[in-house]
Amino acid sequence: MTPLELEEAARNRYNAIGDNFYSTDMIMDLIYQSQMELALESFVIERKYTTTSTSGTREYAFPAQAFAIRRVEYDGDKIYPVSLESDPKTSTAEITGRSAGYAIWNEELILYPTPDTSSLEIAVYSYNRPQAVTTSSVLEVPEEYHLQMIDFILSVMYGKDQNMQMAQYHRDLWEKSIQRIKRQHAKKKHGDQFAVVKDMENYPQEPGIILL
Repeated sequence: MTPLELEEAARNRYNAIGDNFYSTDMIMDLIYQSQMELALESFVIERKYTTTSTSGTREYAFPAQAFAIRRVEYDGDKIYPVSLESDPKTSTAEITGRSAGYAIWNEELILYPTPDTSSLEIAVYSYNRPQAVTTSSVLEVPEEYHLQMIDFILSVMYGKDQNMQMAQYHRDLWEKSIQRIKRQHAKKKHGDQFAVVKDMENYPQEPGIILL
């Protein structure tokens, strides 16, 4: 759905077509807020970013809008999260080589060891926050979850109209939708695979790398 289609659906349910008490700007803001809640609670906005290494450079900008990282690859190989304490940043003899780990600090992706080769691809798979919504935006939350966002919009509309019973009713529906979306989104990750718990010893680790 487009933002305007979502707005129209919410107004139809509320019987508020053409009602200036609920402006389009207000509805667009509510769509943004509902996407934000879904993104932070259910991790439904997924993105991949790529950049390239620079020999001697260890810090790279954290992807815009990202709030969590699912996976980082260096030249096609998965690298693993490390603790800053295991990385001798204050050492005068900085360790260089093929990066095998990363840490995050102050919106920076810190690779360890420091890359010794330029132009190798660094790929970051992230979970993102949504961007601000306008009438011409493309909604970032997957389309199968758009209709559930109407309950969030209606809960605020009823609250503005001081109908707290209906506001709470739709808020409860929204909270239930979030929990259902969490389960549905997790199920999508499995696809045709069996859900298994992996032992940590099955993951390869580089010497000196500490998994968080």
